[in-house]
Amino acid sequence: MERAVYLLAKHLQGRGVETVLVTRPPTREGMREGDFPGEVVTVPYGGSGRGHGRVLSRTLHYPPFSARVGETVARMVRAGAVDVVDAQGLTALGYGRQRRRDAGLRAPLVMNPQGLEEHKTRGLKRLALARLRTLSREAARLADRVVATDEATRAEVPRHLGIDPSRVVVLPNGIDLDEIAAATPPDARAVAEDAVPGLRGAEPVFLSVGRLEAYKGFEDALDALGTLHAAGRLPPRWAWVLAGEGPAATRLRRALPPAVRARVHLPGRVDERVLHALYERADVFVHPTRYEGSSLVTLEAMAHGRAVVATRAGGIPDKVTDGLTGRLVAPGDRDALAGALEEV
Repeated sequence: MERAVYLLAKHLQGRGVETVLVTRPPTREGMREGDFPGEVVTVPYGGSGRGHGRVLSRTLHYPPFSARVGETVARMVRAGAVDVVDAQGLTALGYGRQRRRDAGLRAPLVMNPQGLEEHKTRGLKRLALARLRTLSREAARLADRVVATDEATRAEVPRHLGIDPSRVVVLPNGIDLDEIAAATPPDARAVAEDAVPGLRGAEPVFLSVGRLEAYKGFEDALDALGTLHAAGRLPPRWAWVLAGEGPAATRLRRALPPAVRARVHLPGRVDERVLHALYERADVFVHPTRYEGSSLVTLEAMAHGRAVVATRAGGIPDKVTDGLTGRLVAPGDRDALAGALEEV
């Protein structure tokens, strides 16, 4: 989400539109103030600031954070400093409630619900996210327009949020090809292998990029690759790099079978230079997510000319044409994922 907001602001600025980002104070994982092309206004999030993506923290802290964001934005609108409010996810709720109380707040509200995680998750986590689902539906009702980031998600947005489909607009996320070219080092192979020494001599190289969360399906990829390896259906020097960090990192490391441990590399979060070097070093990009909004990492991999194996989740079918630019399988289908990985 941070990347999508950054790119939107950058290109709005390029068209002469001033942008102001109202957000939480910077974290190790999030966008830092110097990264944003416009003015940044920070609002306290609450709690320690650690684990903000986890269910309990989000349920406790995000609603009051949204209220504080709404109060801040309302003051800016009253001062004539803001013409349009573009809110990501539940941050729309605070300003939406402010407008409901004050008809003088004329700046329209556009809500981008992003991946709709709270509406798609299953099991106990779904129960834990019930309050956030209710609040996100309220936020959508208060918005003037709600964004679907891909044509493939146009129908699911009103279905999950309980709004009239006529209020949904498709505004695809994009990437900056010039920025990617500038960030890719000319000695990409050497940079990638310095960052992940286990890639020296590896062939083929599979790459995945993303926050390490259970719903991202990385355990599905690990299972699929392990199955192929055990059956002798992969070349002997294959490797898989999973770049990112998050709450599932420890679980993934513990799940590594001894037979593939030396072939699977988890370097954590990497900088832009190393990331784009890894895209160049890879042969296949693997995105096994169980559910998704609009996948920028898939677009980035395609910008590097990589073949993609991904799931038919969220907006991915708008990007990857099965059998032409990659392979698509059903989310959670480990056998189909293994077959697609073997094929490419």
